[in-house]
Amino acid sequence: MNKLIFSLIYAISLSSYAAANPPENKGKNWNGSAISNEVITQVQKAKSSYKQCVYTEAQKKGYVKIDSRVATDAIMKRCEPSLGKVRTIFINAGVPTVSIDRFLKKTRVDLTRSILRSLMFAEAARKAGAQ
Repeated sequence: MNKLIFSLIYAISLSSYAAANPPENKGKNWNGSAISNEVITQVQKAKSSYKQCVYTEAQKKGYVKIDSRVATDAIMKRCEPSLGKVRTIFINAGVPTVSIDRFLKKTRVDLTRSILRSLMFAEAARKAGAQ
């Protein structure tokens, strides 16, 4: 009996959802495979230059004297304009901003974690050597 009631409620809710949300956006969805190889290559180059900026900035001696979290924040802020080039490439290619923001956030977070990990390791090594 419970299964029958559940099935009936489920069927009614599906039909009401379908009636309330007609497929108006049909044909307006963005297709990720629509990005050309040229755009992908441009994004890869811009992302590579962003990573290079971050790694080069992290090598500077001034970040040794400050906390690794503060240093990571300063490094990422310093190289942020480099990541803006990726946004521009995607916007010119017609990629939706939601997808662009998600990609940039993932790129930024992954690289931030990597740099923070390496700076924390270097800080711990310095402190261990000082004792």
